[in-house]
Parts: sequence; structure tokens; C-alpha cells
Amino acid sequence: MNVGIVVDNDINNDKRVLREVEILRENGMRIYIIGFGFDKKKYPEIEGILISRISINKKIKNILFFLFNTIPLYEWLWASKIKKFVLKNEIDILHAHDLYMAKSSHRGIAKSGRNIPLILDLHENYPYAVSTYNWTKGFFRSLIAAPGLWGKKESEYLGYADKIVVLSNNYATQLLMKYPSFAENQFCVFPNYPDLKQMNSFTIRKEIIPFTKTSPIIFYFGIIAERRGIFNALEAFRKVIKEANDATFLLIGPIDKVDKKRFDNILKAPDVSDKLIYIPWIYLSELPTYLEISDICIAPFLKNPQHESGIANKIFDYMLGKKPIIASDCIPQQELIERHNCGLVYHNEYELVNAMITLLNNSIMRIEMGENGYNAITKEHNSEVVKRNLIEMYESLFKRKNN
Repeated sequence: MNVGIVVDNDINNDKRVLREVEILRENGMRIYIIGFGFDKKKYPEIEGILISRISINKKIKNILFFLFNTIPLYEWLWASKIKKFVLKNEIDILHAHDLYMAKSSHRGIAKSGRNIPLILDLHENYPYAVSTYNWTKGFFRSLIAAPGLWGKKESEYLGYADKIVVLSNNYATQLLMKYPSFAENQFCVFPNYPDLKQMNSFTIRKEIIPFTKTSPIIFYFGIIAERRGIFNALEAFRKVIKEANDATFLLIGPIDKVDKKRFDNILKAPDVSDKLIYIPWIYLSELPTYLEISDICIAPFLKNPQHESGIANKIFDYMLGKKPIIASDCIPQQELIERHNCGLVYHNEYELVNAMITLLNNSIMRIEMGENGYNAITKEHNSEVVKRNLIEMYESLFKRKNN
């Protein structure tokens, strides 16, 4: 079976896609990927996978995507490339990632003349998520990007797919309630569970850490942005420090451009500057080392439809690192944490401050919750457990195609 994967990024750092690809490869499928190659950059090969890269300047790509709902050049480009990709590699099933890639994938298949199934993989609640992105905010930006159109286009774009992959049962249920014409068996649930084999292959190397630990560490890993709730967490941390609690807040990840000035000002603030450590970027292989030295991990996502479409990778990474989690009350992560007693969930800033203080002052609770999370990951919430969902979806589509 020849499987074509469509991803509008450079693929190499897309954990979810690579996790799925590895599962499919293990089951004897031949994998072909089409994605971007930005600014003539040299990318490392991925063993056993043929990657076709569309060479493009990243700024031009961003402009084309910004114009998506005004002048659909982005979709036209992709439809043309997908047609050639499908024909060249004799693709049997096409697996496109993200809602906005559905129409161009459908058109590419139609133009190729090959009657093959289309799988659409939803990484998020895109119609809501796009409305929160800073590049769509402001009168003129909103006028051109037209993020509100995605609420109207969602049903059409979902309708192009034979199967739809979602992050959680909760999101599948939401979509079925919203669009009763879809069948329950059209959905395949594949959460952002970690690949235990990959994570366990990484070694702890404390010599890479560029600072000396002097107090308990609260750790945040991911994009630094208002929409991720990070400023709420930093404000709560200020109050924790003000009450004479000894702690350090370690943040690792890129900053949203619009939020950079605000974040830089906090890093320089006299009351917390010596308690904050910021590292812009690390290799994924280094994450276990930073988890090893951390005491508490935090996921302060703002509660909204986007963050309730599934559970973020970082939650599972934290659990695999045996660390207790402080998380906002987004339904999927709240249910996970409360079910396994692997952290504390908060509903407001007062509860967030108390959660930080509670775990900072109780090392036994931290250890117990960390162990609970680790046990839940190794026994239940890992890609080995749910990979059958993905494989059975492919087998059913391939069987249907050949009947």
C-alpha cells in the first residue's frame, strides 16, 4: 500500500505526523510525503521515507496563506502539486493534515484521475483557533484573512474526507453533534500520545543545562503566547514569589511575535527577573534532561474550543517525565489529570496560585503525582495502545478501494 502524506510544513519537527508515519511503516506501508522546503534549507533525511519538498521562501508562503480566503492561490498551488505527487508515486490513500488542506487534496486527487480515499487529520479546532491567532487580528488583517469564514467552510471541508482523524473522543462527539450528517465510523481517534520507544531512547545529559539550579523549578515547554495562558501563569507566579515562596520559573519555547515585547518586559521586571529563566529553543532529545531537573510542570492553556479539541503533546511529555502537572480546566486535560491523580487543575488565578504553593511545599505529593502520571502513560496513554485505531482505518479504506 502506497500512502501519501500531505503536510504544509517542513515535516522534520512535526511530532504528530512522524509518530503516525512510524506506525504505518511498521505495518508494511510505503510512505511518501509532500511538504515544504523553506529558504533552500538542507533537511536531514528520514529513513525509509521519500519526501517531496516544495521549495519556497517562508515569507512568501506566509503571504499566500494569509490570502487564503481572499485569493486562493495557496489551494491552487497545493492542488497542482498533489496531483503530480499522487500520479508519480501511485498513491493508494492520501492522508492530509489540517482542515485547510482538505479542498486542495480533494482537487489534487480529482485532477490525478485516481479514485483514492482521502483521510483528513485535524490537529486542532481550526475554525476557532484561527480567530485567536495574532496575524488575523486588527481591522485590515481580519478583513483580508477573514478568519470568520472558517466556521462556514468547516462542513464543506470535512465533507471532502472519507475518514477524519481527531485528537479526542470529546472532539469527535462535538463534530457529530454539530454535523449530524456525518457517521460515527467516519472518525478515528488518535490522541497526541508519545512514542515510548523514541522518548526512552533519549539520554539525560545535565551538562547541557546552561544554569545552576538553586530552588524548585516550575517548567513550561511550548510556544510563549497569550493564547497559551502563559501570562496568566507568570502573574500567578509573581504572587507566589511575593508570599516568600522559593521557586524558579523555567520557560522553553519560541515567542509569538506580537507578545515578545510584553514577555521581555516581564523578564526584566525587578520583582521576578532573578526567578525567571528563558531558553528560546532546544532539541526534542534534550527535553527529558530539562524534565529531570524540574519539579512541577504547567499547562496554563486558556479554556476555549481550541484547547478543548484534544490534549497537547506537552501534557504527555510531562507525565512521561514523572512530573506533577498544574493545568487549566480545559475538559480533556482536566479529565485526564483528575482520573489519574497526576496533578492539580485550577479554574481561576486564586486556585492557580494555591496549586503552585501546594506543590512547592509538598515534595511527597509531587513524587506521588509524578509516578501516577508515568504509570498512566506507560500502561494506557501511549501510541502503542491506540495505534490499532490508525491501522484499522487504513485497512478498511484499502479494502473498500479494492472491492
